[in-house]
This record gives sequence, C-alpha cells and structure tokens, in this order.
Amino acid sequence: MTENTLQNPEPDEKRDAAIANSADGQNGARIPEPAASDGADQEKQRVYLTGWRLHTLTAGLCLSLLLSTLETTIVSTSLVSIVNALDGFSQSGWVVTAYFLTYTGFLVVYAKLSDIVGCKLLIMFAVAVFTVFSIACGLSSSMLLLIVFRAFQGVGASGIYSLVTVMTPLLVPPAKLAIYIAVVSSVFAMSSVLGPLLGGAITDHTTWKWVFFLNGPAGAVAIILLAVSAPLSFPYRRRPGGFLDALVAERAWRRVDALGAVASLAASILVVFALQQAGVAYPWRSAPVVACFVLAGLLWAGFVAWERRLSLRVGGVCEPMFPWRLARNRNAFLTGFPFMAAIINIPQRLQTVNGTTAIEAGLRMLPLLLCSPFSTALAGVAVSKLRLPPLYVLVVGGVLQTVGVGLFSSLDQHGPDIQPAQYGYQIIMGFGFGFNLSTILMMAPMVVQLKDMAVVMGWLTQIRVLGGTIGLAVCSALLNNHITSETSAFLSADQTGALLQSFQNIHALAPDVQDRVRAVYETGYSGQMRAMLYFCAAALLSLALLAERRPRRLQTADDGEFVPPEG
Repeated sequence: MTENTLQNPEPDEKRDAAIANSADGQNGARIPEPAASDGADQEKQRVYLTGWRLHTLTAGLCLSLLLSTLETTIVSTSLVSIVNALDGFSQSGWVVTAYFLTYTGFLVVYAKLSDIVGCKLLIMFAVAVFTVFSIACGLSSSMLLLIVFRAFQGVGASGIYSLVTVMTPLLVPPAKLAIYIAVVSSVFAMSSVLGPLLGGAITDHTTWKWVFFLNGPAGAVAIILLAVSAPLSFPYRRRPGGFLDALVAERAWRRVDALGAVASLAASILVVFALQQAGVAYPWRSAPVVACFVLAGLLWAGFVAWERRLSLRVGGVCEPMFPWRLARNRNAFLTGFPFMAAIINIPQRLQTVNGTTAIEAGLRMLPLLLCSPFSTALAGVAVSKLRLPPLYVLVVGGVLQTVGVGLFSSLDQHGPDIQPAQYGYQIIMGFGFGFNLSTILMMAPMVVQLKDMAVVMGWLTQIRVLGGTIGLAVCSALLNNHITSETSAFLSADQTGALLQSFQNIHALAPDVQDRVRAVYETGYSGQMRAMLYFCAAALLSLALLAERRPRRLQTADDGEFVPPEG
C-alpha cells in the first residue's frame, strides 16, 4: 500500500515512536498492553484509508451486507415455490429458522474474534462461507440438505453483518463517520425493497434456485473488493510480516474466551429456536419450548458469572467475550425492536389484506424505506456537525417512532382499499427508525474505549437482532391466536389450519368468506402494530438510562479522533 492511500491521525514521528516503543506495535492484531496505556497505544497505531481504497472497501462492505440482508426477504417471498419444488411443506419453517439460528448466534463471536484474527481476513472468510453455501442451497435436491446448507449460510451472513458494524466506525475519522453510517444504513432499506422485487421476479419467471445462485458471482466480486482495498492489519499500520506472525502466535489464540463463546452461542440459538417455533411447530407451553427457555436462562446466568470472573482475574491472557467494565455503561437496547416487525409485517399486510403482489408491496413500502436512510443522514449531521447531544436525537426518534407505529395501528376496518394515510404514517416511522438505529451506533465511541469498540458493536448487533426476533415472535403469536379465535365462527378447524400454513389457501374459500377472512387479518395486523406500540413506549422510557446532567456531545481532539470517555 502506498503512503498516499493512508491518512494517519498523528504526525509520522509520533506514530513511529509509539510503534517502536510498543512490543506488539508491529502487529496488525490488537495485542493488549497494560490497562494504563492500552487505549492510547492502539489510537497511535490507527490509520485511515483514503482515495480509491476507501471507496473500494466501502463498496465491498455494502455489497456484502446487501447480500446477507437480502436473504431474509427474498427467501420469504420465494418460500412457497421452494417448498413446492422440494415437496417439503411441513418443513418449510426450518428454511427460515435454520438461517436465523446461526445468524443470531455467531454475531458476538465474530466481533470478538476480529480483535485477534483481524477484520479483513475474518470478513473475507464470512463472505466466502456465505457464498459457497448459497450455491450449495441452490444445488439442494431435498429439504434436509437445504436446511443444513441454510444453517451454514447463516454462519457466513452473521459474520458479514457483525463485521460491517464493527468496521464502519473504523473507516474514516469521526468528522466523516455520519456519512458512512448513513451509506451503510441505506443498505438495509435497499434490501427491504429489492428482496420482494427480486423474489417475486424470480418466482414468476425462473426457477427458485436463482434465489441462491445470485449470491455466487456477487459474493466473488465482494471478496475481490475486500481483498484489494484493505491491508491485513486494518485499521492499524501495517508492518511487514508482523500481522501473520501475530496470527499464528500461541499467545494470540490463548486470548480467545472459548467457554464464553460457546455459552453465548448456545444460549442465543436456544432463545431464537424457541421464539421461531413457539406457536408454530409447538405450543408455547410445550416441553421443547419451555426447556429451551430454561436452558437458555441457565446458560446466560453461567455466561455472566464466567465473564465477571474472567474480567476480574489479574494477569490473565484470556480476554472475556463481555468485559465486565462494560456493565457500567448504559444504553437503550430496546430502540431497534419494532424496526424488523414493521418491515416484515407491513408488506405481509399489503399482500393479504389489500391483495397486492410482492412487487407492489415492496413499492408501497418506499416511504418508510427511503425516509429511514435519509433521517440517518440528518441524525449524523445533527450529531457530528451541529454537535447536538445524541440523547436529544434519540428522544426525537423515539417520539416519532411511537407516534408513527401508533397511527399505523389505527388502520383497520377499511376493507381491501389501501388508505392514503398509511404513507404518511410510514414517513413518520421511517424518520423515527432512522434517527434511533444510526444514533446508537454513533454514540458508542462516546461511551466506550477503542479497545472495547468491536465487542460493543457486536453486542449492539446481537441485541438488535434478538430484539427483532422477539418482536416478530410476539407479532406472529398474536396474529395466529387472533385468526384462530375469530375464524372459528365461520371456518372449520381444517380450513383455519390451512390458512395458518399458507395464506394462498384462501382461494379455496367462497368469495364472501374470503372477504370475512381478510377483515380478520386486517384487525390482526393492527393488533400486531399495537403490540409494537408498547415496545416503542418501552424504548422511549429506556432512554432515561442515558440521562446525564450534561448530556454527552461528540468531541474530537486536534488530530480529529474521538476524545475517549473517562475510565
């Protein structure tokens, strides 16, 4: 890499002196020094990519994230065609569940390993795993093979999501961070629009296999972009041979908290499994669901106890998955709960109640999906340019989110006609979601030290995905219970069961009965949004955890870096 492609936050003399004085300064891996100088040493080693390398790396990260986020919507749209082709309707739920189990479970594991293996190698590995098993999914000849390959595909997608979240704050100096967070956040909106469009087009015009085959060439391009743009030691200064030496060193791998990783992975998988299957494959009070929740609770309790013991150990090499000092930091983890429920349930409502196609539903979601990244950019300007405290932006976002969701929940008893007011409600929700989701990420560097940044970003991502999963599980349970109770007056148990398996079975009913079923679904979806309203209110109240006598503002030193928090 040439020198003009790197922007160093310090003069060369100070940087080289710091590196020379550090025993591990030549390594790309972040080997910790004593607590008194650790954060400072790491700051002195940091460099920023500029020019074509920065743009290429950003493109590679966005393309990788787009592929992984597309999977949740594009597969859902094409699921009927997939299960019909493989004759596995009874196992259709596992096509989604297998992906979410590993997708959620590995988020923190990847974030922590990035401190040891390095961001570049790990994200290239994640993209390669995702790409290879995407192709394997397309080649599957049975539902069992597809489910297994989907689980491995989720392992790769988890790494992509986690590492993009970790790497984004490291791309540029704080003054430019808001722009890049807005760019990355817009990928989520883009995938929400493209997913139904691509899924519908593939389902209508070609074989379901292309849902997965499309990831092959795109994944290869992403790997190439990542390979040519960033050094192995990203985001630190490269020294020949140093990074690879650190990678294979026994001391480096002794830093891995294997027990903590296994405990958090198993607990996350058990929670997601219970939430995905409860009310669908098993009743909520069934033995498998209760056992999963109990085991997950025990594992989380053991995880907390182990992490505290590991953190308080003096002179240990092994680094905890969750450093106990982070328990003192306060955050609002409920903020992102309603986002996933909205982007999944609103298109479903448009298709079931209003009779739109998947493509039309995606287009009618544009007000929400376009306002979200736009408000992300506005939040970045408010925090980084106007220096408004992030807490103020979060409060505004929380209020807008609550108002938008509340208004949308009032859309019932209107029949198949689409109410124009819903587009205004989507705009309000979009601004609320954008303000909240991006500001939490921008606030992290103001709350934690650089040495904890990767693990904090990993846990933020983990909580967001788990929160979305909980929100979807609650919505699904409410809708299923509502449909079962309300349709019992005019449908048989078999007809209701067929509807719960697939809404396409409504076409087997008489036209007047179809209208009554759609009315039931309409009130059910409004009930879902009212439930999300409670989550929004809880998120707004949780902002009290961030209240300070003097709310934090973005502060940068003379070199453009964040002023690290005390402690």
